[in-house]
Amino acid sequence: MSVDFSTDPTAQGFFAPMRFEADIEDCETQGEIPPELNGSFYRTCLDRRYPPRYADDTPYNADGAVDMFRIANGNVDFRTRYLRTARYTAERAAHRALFGRYRNRLTSDPSVAQLSHNTGNTTPLLFNGRLLCLKEDSPPMAVDPNTLETLCEWDFDGQMTARTFTAHPKLDPRTGELIAFSYEARGDATYDIAVFIFDAQGKLKRQWWFKSPVLSMMHDMAITDRHIIIPTTGMVTSRERLDAGLIHWTYDSSVPCHVAILPRDGSGEVRWFQGTPDQAMLLHTTNARTEGDRVILDAPVASANFHPYFPNADGSGFDVAGVSPNIRRWTFDLSSTRTDWDEEILFDGIRATSMVRIDDRFLGQPFRYSYILAVDPKMPFDRARGGNLSVRVANAWWRFDHANGTIDRAYVGSTHGLAEPQFVPRHRDAPEGDGWVIGVANDFSQMRSELVIVDAQQMQRGPVARVKLPFRLHTQVHGWWVAG
Repeated sequence: MSVDFSTDPTAQGFFAPMRFEADIEDCETQGEIPPELNGSFYRTCLDRRYPPRYADDTPYNADGAVDMFRIANGNVDFRTRYLRTARYTAERAAHRALFGRYRNRLTSDPSVAQLSHNTGNTTPLLFNGRLLCLKEDSPPMAVDPNTLETLCEWDFDGQMTARTFTAHPKLDPRTGELIAFSYEARGDATYDIAVFIFDAQGKLKRQWWFKSPVLSMMHDMAITDRHIIIPTTGMVTSRERLDAGLIHWTYDSSVPCHVAILPRDGSGEVRWFQGTPDQAMLLHTTNARTEGDRVILDAPVASANFHPYFPNADGSGFDVAGVSPNIRRWTFDLSSTRTDWDEEILFDGIRATSMVRIDDRFLGQPFRYSYILAVDPKMPFDRARGGNLSVRVANAWWRFDHANGTIDRAYVGSTHGLAEPQFVPRHRDAPEGDGWVIGVANDFSQMRSELVIVDAQQMQRGPVARVKLPFRLHTQVHGWWVAG
């Protein structure tokens, strides 16, 4: 059977699948790589190897690939590999797509009904010597962090019994603990949630099992030094939906947000709070902290569906006006019997995305800065030279100052789109915000990608260095920096 992507509108032009692996030593560099910058930047990416079985499938159902930029002594090497999942192996043998619509096993070829549907295409994270490539419908894929060789689908040596594992676990910078959760933890369309705490050596310290009030996507979480926070979203599913052969999710504008808060030390019960439907699109969290009896969460929150590949439950079309979140602060009073929370808008009237990061050394603690991928109308984008793209181009990184409400901006070119930013501290003990923001930029006019490095304290100056690749890269979901 021939391979033909011509009928897939999400796989054209710059966004056509790469479908190859590569190694480049001594990458071309413009500018000067900061001498203190020493480590590896990993990216998990979407890259279909075969056209999808269904025309309405989402790009999030693409095969997983992992990229690595290794930086040392002013030099950069690059490597990219596909994840050798069970899906990859089966489809490679068949020379065609075998797995069906996004997270709907009933639409796959019967020959793969008993195989893992894992793609590992969402988030990389280094833990206890393994690079974990995560997809929230499956256990982690364990990868060698040096060679990028796929090792196995990993269940923490049998300690993790849930069927799924979040794409956004939290690595506590003070204790080294990995804190994670699973939703639909007993299988598709189940209401079960599991929460885990693993110590720095990967031993399971504590776990909880409980039910969610809604059957929804629960993509991210937050932690403080004392609490775990897990929000639901307005993306819902049902057994009936899956039996009908549909994509896993639909957005229901009537479903309110629910937030579970757990004490990390196991001293109390899970407490659920309920908000409103216009708070139900919190996809990624910024950071959280506990102050006395209050849990305070900052996050980008949208008021409507911002996934054009997941349909609205009421049959209405996708409205781009609901895409841009504003930055909100939710305060939960644990000393009160209230079941809702107070909301404050920190940054409004912006065109940000939900791709937000902080200085990971301040995870779960008081912090000042966050870094977000944004569509900045003040920064020119040359659509004619940039390929006449029909999509919104995220062309800037913004630094939010949560203390005084100001925004600093980085811009890398009039034909460039950016991926999620990653903050890297100048050194281990550097003050918060002292370091660099790094990430991949796509030059649509040249059909090439580059790693750009920006001084986090002088973002308006743009890149201090560009690591230019001789080809375009896959679409990144999330990245992870490992020092040293």
